[in-house]
This record gives sequence, C-alpha cells and structure tokens, in this order.
Amino acid sequence: MFWIGIILGLAVAGLMAKKGLYETWTLLFNLIIAVYLALTLGPVLRQLLSIQRRGGDVFVMLGTAVICLTVLYGISYVIFLSQFRVTFPKILDVAGGGLLGFLAGFLVWSFVAFLISVSPLGGSRILGKIGFNSDSLGRSTGYMTWWTGIIGKIVSADAERDTIEQTVDVLVENAGKAALSARTVPEPNESKPAEPATTEEKKITPADLGPPPELDPQGM
Repeated sequence: MFWIGIILGLAVAGLMAKKGLYETWTLLFNLIIAVYLALTLGPVLRQLLSIQRRGGDVFVMLGTAVICLTVLYGISYVIFLSQFRVTFPKILDVAGGGLLGFLAGFLVWSFVAFLISVSPLGGSRILGKIGFNSDSLGRSTGYMTWWTGIIGKIVSADAERDTIEQTVDVLVENAGKAALSARTVPEPNESKPAEPATTEEKKITPADLGPPPELDPQGM
C-alpha cells in the first residue's frame, strides 16, 4: 500500500511540475484544509445526520473532503490564481512544483487508504494480501495526521496532533471490531448441522412381561 502512494505521488509530481510552484502550493494548502475538515467534522456530521449504517463515516468524510476542496480551490482560483501571477526561476518553478505535487499526491492516497481501512472492505483478506496491513496503514495515517496536526495548531493553540490521531485510531478500531463481528455472526439462511440420530435400547423389566400364567390343577 505504501508503494502505491509513492507511485501516485510521482505521477502527480510530474503533472504539477508543469503547473508551477504557485498553483501547486495553492492546491496542496487547500487539500490539507479539506482533509483536516473531513477528519474533524466527519464524525460530528454523521451523528447530526443520524447515519447508523456501517461505513457511514466513509461517505460523510469523503463528501466533506470533496465539497471543501472544491469550494476552497474555487475561491482561491477566483481571488488569487486568476488575478495574480507569481513567477519563479524556471528550475525552482519546476522542482518546487514537482516536490509539492508529490506531497499532495501522497496525501491524497493516505486519505483514500484511510477511508478504505475504515470501510466494510477494510477487513477483507484480498486487501490484506495487497498490503493493507497495520504497518503500511500506520505510515500513511501518520503522514496524514502530521499535516492535519499543523493546521490544528494554527487554528487553535490548544489543539494538538494527538487529537487527530485519536480520532483516526478510534475510527480504525471501530471498523476492525465491526469487521470481526460481521465474520462471527452466522448468516440467517445458514442451518445448523443435523445431529446423528441415536436410538436407545429399552430394557425389558418383569413388569412389562405381565403376571405369570396360572396352572389348571385338573389338567395335571
């Protein structure tokens, strides 16, 4: 899973190197804000919307991130990107855009991998075979919570990175418990195995034979 993020980051780096440092920085900043809002507001919105279905956190956080990123980038484009043009030396523009593009691409994959891990698909054996394990998930979520922790400290002096990490850990733990309980609960159509029929041999007692026959004295 970690190498998928590296490959995606390199692909985004090649794309954003052509866009330049100024536009790539705007994208990365808005992306960090969107992920931060998704992690902090997602569980709250789920409770407000009374979504009890398993995997509801995934849809709420994904929708929150997409909406926030769209709105924030649209505002940035109208106010900054379309009005001002900041130029850098060619090598700095290409190298800086590529580096920030790599960071943005890896952040996107870290967030997607986190959503997959807390979804109903997170506990499947197929995903475990392709690298969705606790080690790779820890590296991805650590990178994600590092960025969001910075935003949390900027927003509030009392906010710490541990708060975001606790939210992520609780969501992952709840998803693991839900996946384990889903495996142990039998299906409704599943029938119990038939027990072998056992026959008990009935013992004959003297009471079952009845009274002894009477002898006729005249016939003797």
